[in-house]
Amino acid sequence: MLRRIASLTAATLLAVVTSVTVAASPAMAGENAMAWTYANSIARGQAVWYHDGDSLKVCDMDADGRGIRGALYSYNSSGGFWELEFTVTDSNASDGCKYGSENVPDGRKVEVLVYQYWGNETCCAASSVGVA
Repeated sequence: MLRRIASLTAATLLAVVTSVTVAASPAMAGENAMAWTYANSIARGQAVWYHDGDSLKVCDMDADGRGIRGALYSYNSSGGFWELEFTVTDSNASDGCKYGSENVPDGRKVEVLVYQYWGNETCCAASSVGVA
C-alpha cells in the first residue's frame, strides 16, 4: 500500500513538473503581427501573421489594379541574419484574402512585410514584428 501511494505521488509530481515545463516553453510566448499598406491615406491591403498555426493572411482591399504581397521573415539569432520564410500574394480584391503557412521555429522573432505591386513596380511597404 505504501509503495502504491509513493508511486502515485511520484506520477503526480512528474505530471505537474511536465505541465509547468511545457507551459513555460517559447511556443507559448508567440505574438501575432499585422501590417497595413496605404496609398493616398486609404488602406489598400494588409498582412497578418498568426503565431498559432504559423500562417500569414494577405488581403487586397481595393480594386485599383494593384496586388498586395506579404512576406514573412524570421531572425536567425545563431547566424545573426533575417531569412525569408515565405510570401503570399493576393492580386484580386473581390475574391477574399489569401493564406499561406510554413513552420517557423518557435520563439523566433518574425517580421511581416506588406506592400503593393503592379507589373514590376512596388510601393508603400510597411512592416510589423511578432514572435513565432
